[in-house]
Amino acid sequence: MAITEIKKCRECGSESLTWDTHSKTDSGVPEGRLRSNEVKCLFVLGCDDCSETLAILSADRVAGLLNAARTPATSVE
Repeated sequence: MAITEIKKCRECGSESLTWDTHSKTDSGVPEGRLRSNEVKCLFVLGCDDCSETLAILSADRVAGLLNAARTPATSVE
């Protein structure tokens, strides 16, 4: 299923959905000793009513989707 096709929660049917961000690392390095390349940014689409996670996207995938949707007349402020 494409991200744009998610309109409601598959668990409870709610249409109240929110994107949030989350940082993740798999390196096992203690907090404060991480390098920036060891931290991944994830975007998470979740249901506001039942907290179901509906989608998880990497920052690279989100950037790709934004670039694909961008038209020459579009500007980011």
